[in-house]
Amino acid sequence: MIELLEELLGRPVILEDLKHKPGRRSTWRAVGSRQRGIVKRYESDRAPAVAARVAALAGGPPEPVVPRVLAFDADLHVIVLSEVPGAAFRDAVLAGDAEACARVGVALAHWHLAWSGAAPPGFRAHTAGRELDLLRAQADIAPAELGEAVRTVASTMSDDWECSTVVHRDLYEEQVLLGEQVGLIDLDDAALGPPELDLGNLLAHLELLGVRSGMNLTLAGEALRRE
Repeated sequence: MIELLEELLGRPVILEDLKHKPGRRSTWRAVGSRQRGIVKRYESDRAPAVAARVAALAGGPPEPVVPRVLAFDADLHVIVLSEVPGAAFRDAVLAGDAEACARVGVALAHWHLAWSGAAPPGFRAHTAGRELDLLRAQADIAPAELGEAVRTVASTMSDDWECSTVVHRDLYEEQVLLGEQVGLIDLDDAALGPPELDLGNLLAHLELLGVRSGMNLTLAGEALRRE
């Protein structure tokens, strides 16, 4: 892997650990003498499919900014992506920056609108049935009381929705970056689905952030939805 990175980014290359998901994926920031990038190495054979999916998103609107695929090696299970500039949206939320929350709302709305009715190569529909299956699977491994609450709510939900646009599918406050422009990262699981899925995921995570931080983040959510 180092040889690939040195050829692409310039020698020497310094790797900074970012995230490790045992059995799934490891992520590093790689800094070379010419440029820098984000490196993802998968335990599975996902690299080509993810690379194709992320590359397809380059055809979207100029904002939010998304990573570009700089290189991938199917044999090494490695993808190298451009680094999206900016600080995590979490910082702005905790700082009470309503303007930043509104910027994120606008960027997400434009992204969903730009991809409305499109089906980029490699994207499949994330149906309501699939989402409910994921919720039930998580309920099975959650603490008993929480798991039962999730199953009860899931049983009342419809198993049908329109997959009308591209959605991030795993959107939370660390996946949104704020710089001169709004950016989105970690698009491995992007799919076709309803825009409400992204907005709902992000709002739910802001609510969870409020609980964990002991702060009232209602205004942040309102500013996000307003746009």
